Amino acid sequence: MQRQKLTQKEWYESPPPARGQDIIQVAAGVHIEQLKRLFPSHNANLSLNCGCGAGVQHNIFPNSVGIDLSFHNVRSVVMAGGLGVVADMESLPFRDNTFDVVYGFGILHHLGDIRKGISEAARVLKKGGCIGFGSENNGFCPLNYAMAFVYGNWKIEKGFYRIRPTLLRKIFRESSITDIKISHHGMVIYGLGGVIYRLTSRMEEWFAAFKLLKPFLGYCYISGRKI
Repeated sequence: MQRQKLTQKEWYESPPPARGQDIIQVAAGVHIEQLKRLFPSHNANLSLNCGCGAGVQHNIFPNSVGIDLSFHNVRSVVMAGGLGVVADMESLPFRDNTFDVVYGFGILHHLGDIRKGISEAARVLKKGGCIGFGSENNGFCPLNYAMAFVYGNWKIEKGFYRIRPTLLRKIFRESSITDIKISHHGMVIYGLGGVIYRLTSRMEEWFAAFKLLKPFLGYCYISGRKI
């Protein structure tokens, strides 16, 4: 396993601190809703959640199977009543054309090879199925480069510079994904308490009001359909 992935696995195997978890869940909920708005349909007989985390996002779409490198995260999903598998998005343990929807939130910048990860996600997606990712840590957002040092997690976040709309659009097309939609939202800091969260929420609203500034927001969302 690549050193980057081992670092991520070790980081997420450690339970997160209780401080600020309520704000983190509120912020995650807001951005998950932004991701869902890009999907033309929320109906799915079976969906795959890539990088499912510790269970907060296990039910973004119906009938989800979550995958994650972290045994701690997958165990949390299962204990919450969901379905989870310890697996790597770059080598998915599923047959071709299995899922109606494949999605992920805050996963792409962790991948060693984004092309390989998206290609695998497209492989297990049925033709006509929907795929989308909420790519936290948009490489165009200058605040993200500071946040990695504030949180002390630069080792697991150093791939976010690759999250750029032009690159993601190209990779989607290479993976036979069409009807591509991209949007930008969010730049809030949710790990430093309520005051900072509210302040950065205001900043986010201000940036979002100007079309030219929107690409510099912290989250880049992309979705499409497999042809």
